[in-house]
Amino acid sequence: MSEFAGHENLETVTKWRNFTRWIYEQIFPSLQGNILEVGSGLGTFSELIIHDFPLSLITLSDISPSYVKNLEAKFSSKRVFVCKLDLNNIDDYERIGYEKFDSIIAINVLEHIENDERALRQLYKMLKKDGVMVILVPANKFLYNVIDESIGHWRRYTKKELETKVGKNQFRIERMFSFNILGMFGWYINGNLCKNPAINKNVGSIFDKLVHLMKIVEKMFGRKIGLSIICIARK
Repeated sequence: MSEFAGHENLETVTKWRNFTRWIYEQIFPSLQGNILEVGSGLGTFSELIIHDFPLSLITLSDISPSYVKNLEAKFSSKRVFVCKLDLNNIDDYERIGYEKFDSIIAINVLEHIENDERALRQLYKMLKKDGVMVILVPANKFLYNVIDESIGHWRRYTKKELETKVGKNQFRIERMFSFNILGMFGWYINGNLCKNPAINKNVGSIFDKLVHLMKIVEKMFGRKIGLSIICIARK
C-alpha cells in the first residue's frame, strides 16, 4: 500500500476512533438507500456504513488497487460491492454506472483531484433523482502546508469556492458548515511552523480523547470556521 502517499497519515487517523465517530455523526443522518463511498481507503467509515444500513446495497471504492483488494477481503458480500474508482478516469464512472445511487459520500477525496469540477459532474450523473452527496474537504487556504503536499492535495477550499463548484454542477446545497475548529491549531503548528509532513501521533491520541470538549467548542463558535468543510447537496 506504499503507492498511496498518505498511507502513514491515514493509518494514524484511523486509530482515532472517537474522532472517526464524530465525523460519521455529521454525515449519517443524510445517507439513504443504496450508497457509494468514494475513497474508502482502509474501510474506517465503510465499517460504520455497512453496520448502520443493513438493508442497503453498498459500493466501496478506491483508486488504489491494493486498497481495493484489502476492502474486498474485509467487506465483500452479497450486498457490499468493491471496485476501483479513479475520479480522473471517465471509464471508471461508466463501468460502475450512472443514476445508480441514492447517496454518495466522499470524505477527504475531492482535494486529491486536479479537475474537481469534472469529478463533481460525474458524481452528479451517478446519483438517482433526489439523491444526496455528502463531502468533507480541507478548508482555509492559509493552512496549506507540507502535510497537504505530502499526501497529494491540490488545494484547500473556501466555503465560497466549494459552493460555486458544487452549484455549477447542478447540485442544490442543503447544508454547508465548518468542522473541527481546534484541529486548525495542530495542523498549523505541525505543518506550517514545524514543517513536519507527518501527523503527530502522540498529539493526535490526546486530540482523540478530547472530542467531547471539541463538540462543545464547535457549538460555541457556531461552525463558522474549522479545519474542514462539510457539504450536503442534493440532485
